[in-house]
Amino acid sequence: MATLDYSIAHEFADAVRAFAMIESRENPTATGDEGLAFGLLQMHSATFKRYYGCETRFAAEVHDSWHTAQIKCCAAFLHAHGWSTATQEQRELIVQAWNIGEAGVFLEKKRNPEYLSRWLEAFRKLTDEADFAKVQPE
Repeated sequence: MATLDYSIAHEFADAVRAFAMIESRENPTATGDEGLAFGLLQMHSATFKRYYGCETRFAAEVHDSWHTAQIKCCAAFLHAHGWSTATQEQRELIVQAWNIGEAGVFLEKKRNPEYLSRWLEAFRKLTDEADFAKVQPE
């Protein structure tokens, strides 16, 4: 499988990739939730419909592949929830909202600490690798 380009998610690229790592093992053709979740980020159609193209920085484009569209969708989700200025505690809720659903986390106060732990591990791996690459001589 070709390497996927997460740079279209801008500052959210590592966060989006961490989702893809734990949701589908970065498989753009994955399905789950008895056929209700699809693709790289295992999103349901309602989430895709709500966030794809809703943010001008991540605008829908006719040439977007499904995995590109999902990356943009997830980035828009993170932007809509204030990821850039969120505290660590708020980010942990946003991560769990991707898995459980926004109403489940923010209204019903549901939590999935196992999912959060796996996401944090994937995110740390990515950011540790990025930090390591920055200090290596060229």
